[in-house]
Amino acid sequence: MSEAEVVTSVISRLLAHADEPQTQLIHELARQAGYLWRCGNPACPTYNYRGQRYCKGCGWGRKGKPVGDLHPCMHTERRWAALRRALLQHYGPDAPMPDAVVFDYWGGPGWRGAEVTEMYGGRTEEVAGGFRDRDRFADITAALDSLTRWSEPGHGEHIRVVLAS
Repeated sequence: MSEAEVVTSVISRLLAHADEPQTQLIHELARQAGYLWRCGNPACPTYNYRGQRYCKGCGWGRKGKPVGDLHPCMHTERRWAALRRALLQHYGPDAPMPDAVVFDYWGGPGWRGAEVTEMYGGRTEEVAGGFRDRDRFADITAALDSLTRWSEPGHGEHIRVVLAS
């Protein structure tokens, strides 16, 4: 088990056997120790584990703000708009529309090789295989390839396209 998994397991076990005052104390001590962070959204009381980028309660960012677009350092609005348009067409009226689509690049054929996660408020779903299949996701792969040609992604780079209005 990794350190993060051990910490998560220990905090979960402690919380499972705690009453309300003890739960508050455990949350506060874990937050002060740097193992948890509290959502900055005033309407969300959720505590999140150190490695999480987004609140699991409301899906907001770590600084308590709704998520917005997060794009590669070098892009053009035209390329970014093409990716958003392709994603909106992909989800269309027949599929549930995520609030945002997140791409995490760890290697592969440019942005098309990124791991893809859909955000639905505080819930996330991984897109198995991402958008690598050119035949199945022609518009999306073309838009991702265009972004890659403009600026090759770096290992660990992260982009987010907000689809909810």
